[in-house]
Amino acid sequence: MKKRLYRVAALLAAVVLLAGCGASPVTTEEEADVTGRYYLVGTTEKAAAVLNEDNYLRLKENGTAIYQIAHDQLEYKWKLKDDGALTLTLDGEKTAGTLADGVITIRLDGSDRVFVKGKNAAQKYIDTHADTILVPPTDRPDGSTAADTKAPDTTEAPSPSTEDTKAPDTTEAPDASTAYSGPFDPDVRFTGTDQYGNEINENVFREHVLTMINFWEPWCGPCVGEMPELEQLYQDRGGELLILGVYWTEDGAAEVLSETGVTYPVILFDSAFGRYQTGYVPTTIFVDPGGHVIGQPYVGARSGADWNEIVTGMIGH
Repeated sequence: MKKRLYRVAALLAAVVLLAGCGASPVTTEEEADVTGRYYLVGTTEKAAAVLNEDNYLRLKENGTAIYQIAHDQLEYKWKLKDDGALTLTLDGEKTAGTLADGVITIRLDGSDRVFVKGKNAAQKYIDTHADTILVPPTDRPDGSTAADTKAPDTTEAPSPSTEDTKAPDTTEAPDASTAYSGPFDPDVRFTGTDQYGNEINENVFREHVLTMINFWEPWCGPCVGEMPELEQLYQDRGGELLILGVYWTEDGAAEVLSETGVTYPVILFDSAFGRYQTGYVPTTIFVDPGGHVIGQPYVGARSGADWNEIVTGMIGH
C-alpha cells in the first residue's frame, strides 16, 4: 500500500514539474542568435571608417526591425528563412537580403549595406577591413604620400585646428582669377557632367585656391540641410573656393537641387572618389590647386560658420 502511494506521489510531482516547465516561454538558441542590434560597418565594397553607434539595424523578437541611420528611423517587418534569406517589409514593399554568421547584407537607401551584430564584432570587422578604405600610397613631388589622407580613426569629426588639416603654404597659393601653373599630379582623376550639362574633371582644381568636395545623398536629411549654407559659402568666397557636390542616388536628386537652389556644380559619383568615402554621408574632403587632398575627410554636416572657419584656416584669410 505504501509503495503504491509513493508511486502516485511521484507521478503527481512529475506532472506538476512538467506543467511548470511548459508554462514558461522558451527562446530557442536560433532566435537568440538572430535578434539584436546589427551595426552598419560599410558597404559590400568597403568598410566604414569608424563605428557610428547611431547607424544600425535592430531585429526585435516581435517581428519588427528598426533601421536607424543618422537621425532618421524607419520601422520594418522582418522575416528570416532557414536558408538565411532575410526580408524587410515597409508599407508593403519588400527588400531582400541575407543573414549569416551575424552579418546582414541588404540594399537600403539605394546602396548595398553590411551590418554586423554586436558592437565589438562590428568594430573588429571595421578594423579587419581597414585596408579597403585606405588611400594607396602615391609618390608626390614633395615626398609625401596619399596615404596621409586616410579616414579618421575616431568617432569625432576632425577639428580644423589639427595638424592634419592645416593649409598648404599660402605664400605660393595662386590668385583666384589665375589658373595654377605649379606641379599638377592629382590624387583623384575624374570626369562628370554637372546639373547644367557642363563637363567637369580634375583640371578644375587648378582654377581655384581650394576645392571642397561634398559627398551627399538625396535621402540624407543632414546632407540636404547644410546645402543652402554651402551655397552661401560658395557665393561669399567668390572664385577662390569651388564647392563640388557628389551624389550616388539619382532618385530625388533633381528635386533637392531645385529646392535648395545651389548653383555650385553637382555631379554623379565617379568611382575615382571611392577611396575618399567613409561609409557615411555627408563626408567632405578638400583639395589644393595642385590636386592633392588635404588632411582627413570631415564626417558629418556643419554650419556655414563652421565651414567658413575651416576654409579660412586652409586659405589663410
